[in-house]
Amino acid sequence: MCPSDSPGQDTAAEKSAEPGFAQNTIERLFEFSPDAILVADKEGVMQAANPRAEELFGYSTQELIGRPIEMLVPARFRGGHPRHRENYSAHPRTRQMGAALNLFGLRKDGVEFPVDIMLKPMQTESGHAVVSFIRDATEQRAAQEALRINDLRLRSIVESIGEYAIYLLDRDGHVLTWNPGAERIKGYKADEVLGLHFSRFFTQEDQERDRPAELLHQAAARERVEEDGWRVRKDGSRFWANVVITAIRDSSGEVTGFAKVTRDTTDRKRAEEALIFQLSGALLANMDAGKLLEAISASIREVIPHDNAGLVLHDAASDDMVVQFLGEAGTDAFQGELRVPIDSSLSGIAFRTREPVLLENIAKSSHGPDSLNYLKRMGMRSGVWVPLVHHGKALGALSVVSRQEGSFGQREVEMLVQIAGQVAMAVDNAMAFRRIAELRDRLNQEKQYLEEEINVEHRFDDIVGESTGLRNVLRQIETVAPTDATVLIEGETGTGKELLARAIHRLSARSERTFIKLNCAAIPAGLIESELFGHEKGAFTGAIARKIGRVELAHEGTLFLDEVGELPLDLQPKLLRALQEREIERLGGTRPIAVNVRLIAATNRDLAKMVAEKEFRSDLYYRLKVFPVFAPPLRERAADIPILVRHFVSRHARRMGKTIATIPPEAMAALVAWKWPGNIRELENFLERAVILSRGPALHVPLAELEAMEEEEENATEVKSTLHAAERDHILRALREAKGIIGGPGGAAERLGLKRTTLNSKIKKLGIERGDYM
Repeated sequence: MCPSDSPGQDTAAEKSAEPGFAQNTIERLFEFSPDAILVADKEGVMQAANPRAEELFGYSTQELIGRPIEMLVPARFRGGHPRHRENYSAHPRTRQMGAALNLFGLRKDGVEFPVDIMLKPMQTESGHAVVSFIRDATEQRAAQEALRINDLRLRSIVESIGEYAIYLLDRDGHVLTWNPGAERIKGYKADEVLGLHFSRFFTQEDQERDRPAELLHQAAARERVEEDGWRVRKDGSRFWANVVITAIRDSSGEVTGFAKVTRDTTDRKRAEEALIFQLSGALLANMDAGKLLEAISASIREVIPHDNAGLVLHDAASDDMVVQFLGEAGTDAFQGELRVPIDSSLSGIAFRTREPVLLENIAKSSHGPDSLNYLKRMGMRSGVWVPLVHHGKALGALSVVSRQEGSFGQREVEMLVQIAGQVAMAVDNAMAFRRIAELRDRLNQEKQYLEEEINVEHRFDDIVGESTGLRNVLRQIETVAPTDATVLIEGETGTGKELLARAIHRLSARSERTFIKLNCAAIPAGLIESELFGHEKGAFTGAIARKIGRVELAHEGTLFLDEVGELPLDLQPKLLRALQEREIERLGGTRPIAVNVRLIAATNRDLAKMVAEKEFRSDLYYRLKVFPVFAPPLRERAADIPILVRHFVSRHARRMGKTIATIPPEAMAALVAWKWPGNIRELENFLERAVILSRGPALHVPLAELEAMEEEEENATEVKSTLHAAERDHILRALREAKGIIGGPGGAAERLGLKRTTLNSKIKKLGIERGDYM
């Protein structure tokens, strides 16, 4: 018995033939169709709609059934739609989708959208009907429009570009298309060249060695080939061309032809050759490092478009590579020079191997990430590094980098190699010149400083005086001078501290070297660091040239810091480091500079008190006070005043061309009796004025001025005493009102508008005791 004869079993063919199965399939297709399906009678009234129709148009089935299909047609097409429907009813036929009709639908929210519609006539028991299959064509139309626009743009670009010859070749190399750029560059019109082999554009030499066929073979193997070389125009003239040939393949991968782009770069070729010549002259003429970098930057930019270039030199002392950006770096990431490791950096590899390094994608490089981070932070994505070698000695590398991947090829490498040869020679010369220039600058600045010192009218030609106090000081100087110990000279203003410092220098082993002076109170706080330690060009606004600081100028000599108590707190650690480590760094510099300096400091302030009040660093104070010397005030050297008077009178009379033979005894007595709060400086200034006023051989001393000054001093003392008394009474009154409470709410400090610590200091200074107000 055959299986088909078994009771209760139906074959698949018998089951599919049942009407119920077909009906079920049609219903499921209607329900799950990806297209909207609408059934309308001959009057255009909708009788059925599937779920996709609801989704597409935004109406529910109940809103669609029984309504005219024109409700789904935009108003601008609605008037003519009944006529089209009547015409279709008269000639019913199946109309497929994509029938080149520009159709639109209308959603419930009023939004129009493009559609494709297939119409299928159908005869039902109720009569004639039409089934509409509707598909949203928004994406399809957008893609078609984009394709159309792109095609138009491409055609427009190819036809309008006059700088490039753009044309197609068949698989054997025959010309298929020809654009205006090709006509301009090569001299052929389209009807003269179409169908001819492209080998006619090559030189005779290239044709003989079958270079055209070789290029097509390389393009087919590599997909794309690029080269620079000579090409021939219709009139036989040659031009230097950049040529790119790209293989075109069909869907199976077979080569069907080639796209060829040619650009006339003759002017660029000649410019490169001229630039190499110009660069040679420019580099040899610019021994200054800054001008050298500018010359290199300008030359490279003219022949190789890039975003940044760098001169990377080997530092033998630290055995790493120092990157100096050429021109404007184009970024705020780095200023000045940058150091990278010699072993893992690309510049280091070029330096060690003496071979160029070409990197098309920095982000995907396998080289050490630490050496590439600075390039990534600058946004650079490709670059070339070529070695700098002169007379067999590797100096460093020359680099160019770009923010685009694959910006450089073999042509750029070859050009950089040519440039690098000239740059290496210039760098070698510049390095030698820089060493000479640094020595020359130092000598020039020392000379300028010494000339300024010579022009300064010193307070003494020599130390004048015979008092016991002065002889004690001189014995101390004689003891400490031969050593290299730091000396701190303390004393009031005008006591001749600088003269004592010079005496120490003259008696020391450094007397043949420079004595450098810096008055810490005479220079603005913002400039004193530069004066002390120097700066590099560009270290700050206004730093237009390198400056050697006073510490460096005093190398192997003596540095005298006058008014050292005025040295800013933030600079004191740097000075201490220079004394202890014997090295400094210029502002904006990156390398330490060794210095051997003997320091002498002077002050008229109480440094110990400043240390206690946190106004001066204790470590620097103790470092300065290795050997303290006290310059006695003039009031403690009364025995020296007659000697000083005769000394100053003789000096100023000689300078003014006067002859002063005598000094009246009463005048000398008055001069000895005066306390001279300004010390020797005040005495000299007073005697200079006396010499000016003298008209004969006797010194005319304006004693009335001394009496006036004494009266002013007495008045000032009286005023000061009165102010102190008033301030004391005011504080006592506040203390009594606060019932002896100094700090806190309602305390005396709050009543006086003072800080508690300030009030405590005033109470101590004015000698106020608790019993005075309680």
